[in-house]
Amino acid sequence: MMSVERTGLQGTRWSGIIAILFHASILAACGAPPADVPAERANQSQESTPPAIPASGPVVVFLGDSLTAGFGLAAEEALPEQVANVLKAEGIEARVVNAGVSGDTTANGLARFDWSVTAADADMVVIALGANDYLMGITPELAKQNLSAIIQKAKDNNIDCILVDLQPRSAMEEGGRDAAFASIYPDLAAQFGLIYYPSLMNGVENQPDLLQSDGLHPTSQGVRVMAENLAHFLEPVIERYE
Repeated sequence: MMSVERTGLQGTRWSGIIAILFHASILAACGAPPADVPAERANQSQESTPPAIPASGPVVVFLGDSLTAGFGLAAEEALPEQVANVLKAEGIEARVVNAGVSGDTTANGLARFDWSVTAADADMVVIALGANDYLMGITPELAKQNLSAIIQKAKDNNIDCILVDLQPRSAMEEGGRDAAFASIYPDLAAQFGLIYYPSLMNGVENQPDLLQSDGLHPTSQGVRVMAENLAHFLEPVIERYE
């Protein structure tokens, strides 16, 4: 039987914008962060207690931001939890850990990797970070460097990686910043030989009835659509552990 441990945090206003960049629909809405977003988010301290892990199956940690943490939703409605429900219904044994922190950048994810992933004794990490880097004006080069370091940490600890890709919808000027950010994910997937997932918001991004009032974050029903797609993508990878 599969159970889930939630570790995501919801306490920052950055969470209202994190979904802007991931996948096709999100980047089209990108712009400068709202004026009332606190600048100190990047310095927010992390909790010191590692997440508790359920009892059976490979440990799959979702390292991400508000789309992972479940912005605006009940704990059981967040993406990792709903992925776990789909896997359970399919008879797939896994221990899913929600290590999403709303507002996290790639640097934040790297800084807490040991606590959020290694301490969870993860078998697999699903990496979904980078949108806040874009919104905060962090260079593509630095974001790529941080993601590369996260992936290397995972490899050093024999943790398999699934990289959530970034596919902007808007037309991108060749050599521009948007194009540079979009290229990070396929480049890293090729460099490290990773499985990567290109469509986190597939089937949701252009459906107003599946989005919250901000027009960015999915509703619980929208997350169910995302979870079905992602769970079926992950099934053959998780089954390798049997």
